[in-house]
Amino acid sequence: MADHLEGYALKFDKELSFRRLIETIRISGHRREFDTTFLARTIKPDGGVIWLIKKDNSEYRRLLLVSEVKKQGTNKERMQEGKARQAQGNAIERLGKNLTGIRAALNHEPLTPFVCFGWGCDFEDPYDRDSFVMSKVSMMNEFYPLNRTYVFKRDGSADRNRFAPVSMYFREPEWKREEMFTILKEVAETSLRYYLF
Repeated sequence: MADHLEGYALKFDKELSFRRLIETIRISGHRREFDTTFLARTIKPDGGVIWLIKKDNSEYRRLLLVSEVKKQGTNKERMQEGKARQAQGNAIERLGKNLTGIRAALNHEPLTPFVCFGWGCDFEDPYDRDSFVMSKVSMMNEFYPLNRTYVFKRDGSADRNRFAPVSMYFREPEWKREEMFTILKEVAETSLRYYLF
């Protein structure tokens, strides 16, 4: 794969500005109207962002991977300490905000290389129809199954709305680096192949 990177480079960023997200949309030529009030604001995906850039073209920049890690749930620990239960959902609300921005920026592309690893007692398996937090995650993933890898948009057609499920992996035990790396590598390499071939 490295042989095919001639003329290209990979760039890692810890954050994405609204300016960069809007510019990603603007370059596609599919949209002209934007709210530019908050251009300096940023989103900071926990695992950062990997871009594919062209060395001889400063405008060429494609998202290869956006990754998040969310811990949700402290109620088991709190109950053991004799404390009251906390409300559920803060980490997931932040995830939803970031995912909305990424989906908007990549609406014109056939892929959405976004991965989230969630862990904590709020993601206890098996979850059922009464699981408050997991119902939010399911909706964020446009009602596609969780714990699967998705890179390309699905269903619909080129001239109709397409759905953009993303790779949402959720469970109670903390994720190991090796497990995350395997999935992240698959998503990044799939994106890279799409843009280079």
